[in-house]
Amino acid sequence: MREEDQDAVAETGGLAASSEILLGYRLWQANHLWQRQVGRHLKPLGLTPVQYVLLAAANHLMSRGEAPSQIRLADYTGVEKMMVSKNLRALAADGYVSRTACEEDRRIVEVRLTGAGRDLLERAFAAARVAHDSFFRSLGTEGKHMNALLRTLIHGHRV
Repeated sequence: MREEDQDAVAETGGLAASSEILLGYRLWQANHLWQRQVGRHLKPLGLTPVQYVLLAAANHLMSRGEAPSQIRLADYTGVEKMMVSKNLRALAADGYVSRTACEEDRRIVEVRLTGAGRDLLERAFAAARVAHDSFFRSLGTEGKHMNALLRTLIHGHRV
């Protein structure tokens, strides 16, 4: 969509949107484009972007000595709890993660990457890197500034 068309969407029906509203709309568009980009690169591996994020988060938390639970992964990634559960079930069915009840509290489901899951994550990291580099290339040196702004925005709205 051309930039003029994007602005026109916000002015439909005689209602003019402020630049702040357009900022949110552009953030939504950029996120949608990013999801599609990374999804195209992960698809040959049989992964969705959400599954990739969950594998990467589980790996990260495990590397810090945690035995992440489904709830912890939902909180850590911001992915809705039911979506985490659904995607982890699919990853477990494919042999990429194990899901076991915690010994202290059987309601808590702990998640661990399997060897196959670590191998898949390594390939997914490489695919995501290609997606990242091609998607954000247009930002040039402003990428670091944008990253800082997004971190500020995210941290300002964590519950």
